Amino acid sequence: MTYQQVILRRGKERRLLEGHPWVFSGAVGQHPDGVEPGATVDVLDAEGVFVARGYYNAASSIPVRVLTRNLGETIDANFVRERIRRAIDLRRSWIDQKTTNAYRVVHGESDGLPGLIVDRYADFLVVQFHTLGVEVMRDTVVDVLNELMSPTGIWERSDVGTRRADGLAEFPTGLISGDEPPDLIEVSENRALFAIDVRRGQKTGFFLDQRENRQTLQTFSRDRDVLNCFCYTGGFSIFAARGKASMVVSVDVSQPAIDLVEHNLRLNRFDPETHPCIAANVFDYLKECKANKQTFDCIVVDPPAFVKTQRAIPQATRAYISLNRKAVELIRPGGLLVTASCSTQIDYESFFTIVKHAASAAGRAVQIVKSHLQAIDHPAPVSFPEGRYLKCLFGIVH
Repeated sequence: MTYQQVILRRGKERRLLEGHPWVFSGAVGQHPDGVEPGATVDVLDAEGVFVARGYYNAASSIPVRVLTRNLGETIDANFVRERIRRAIDLRRSWIDQKTTNAYRVVHGESDGLPGLIVDRYADFLVVQFHTLGVEVMRDTVVDVLNELMSPTGIWERSDVGTRRADGLAEFPTGLISGDEPPDLIEVSENRALFAIDVRRGQKTGFFLDQRENRQTLQTFSRDRDVLNCFCYTGGFSIFAARGKASMVVSVDVSQPAIDLVEHNLRLNRFDPETHPCIAANVFDYLKECKANKQTFDCIVVDPPAFVKTQRAIPQATRAYISLNRKAVELIRPGGLLVTASCSTQIDYESFFTIVKHAASAAGRAVQIVKSHLQAIDHPAPVSFPEGRYLKCLFGIVH
C-alpha cells in the first residue's frame, strides 16, 4: 500500500531517527495535497528517504504522530491488534493480576499508539481518544479491545483538552460497548480496595500512575501522623493507613472526593474517626496548621498540574516552592516529605531545585531517600522526554 508523503526540512529527521514520535509543524518542508485529516502518511527526509509512517493532521501543531518506522508495515486493523496485544502482554507480565486489577493497558505514544489511553478497572475498560488520528481508529480499537480482553463494558472519557488542540470540537463521554459500569467500580491495588467513579472522576477515575509511590509510602508510615494534601479519593491515605500510621488526615477541596475517601477507608476497614477527612483548600489548611502549631511526621503533597504551557513555568515554579515550603515547615524533625509534580514542563532536575528552594525558605534541610517516575504501566521511551511527566520525591526533613 502506498501513502501520501510529508517532506521534512533538511536536518529535521534527526529526532525521528532517534525515536521521537512527533513531527512538529516547524519541521515540515512540504505538506501533501488532499489528505484527509487523520489519514496515514509517510514521512520522508529532504532527500526523499523514508523516515517514518504515522497519522496526519495539518491543523495540529504536531501534524504527524509516528506509528511505525518500518517501511513494510501497513497501518490497518492487524497493526492495531498487534500493538494492543503487545501492550496487554507487557502489563500481564509486569503486574500481579491476583492482587491488582486496576492499571493502564495502553499508554499512547509509549505503546506505539499515539493519542490512545486505555485503563482497566476490574472487568471494565475506560478509553480516551486524545487526537484526530486515533479518533479515526475508534471502531477498530473498540473491536480489538473486545476481542482481546472481553470486558463487561467499555466506557469513554474523551473529555480532555488535548482534543481541542487537535481541532476536535466534541468531548464525548459514555458507554461505547457492552454493559454500563456501576456508579462505583470496586477495584484492588496491591490488595487495597478502592471504589472508582469512572463517570465523574478525574482522569479516567483514578491516579493509576502513583501506584508504586503509594506502595512506597506504606513502608514509611508506621506510627506516623500523616497529612495527605490534595488527597482526591484517598490513594495515599489508604496505603498510609495500611502501613499502620497512627493517624492519616486527608484534605481536598472537593467534598465528593472527601466522601469517597471516607468510603474507601471503610472499604479497607479503617475508621474515618481515626483518620479524619476534611474538605478544605489545602493552602488555607496548611496556613491554619501553622497558626495552631500543628505538625506531622509525614506530609504528602500531590497537587494537580500547576503548569500547562512553557509561558506558565515561572508562576508555577513559585507556586510549587510556596506549597512545598508550607509543608516542610509543618514536618517534625526526622519526618518525611512526599512531594510530586505531574507537570510535563517541570522536568526532574527542575523539581529537585524547587524542593531545594522550598527547604531553604523554610530553614530546613531535606535529604532525598527515594525518587520515582510514574508507575510501571506508564512507560516512557528514552527518546520521548515528554512522556516522563510524573516526578515523586521522598525526603527526610531535618
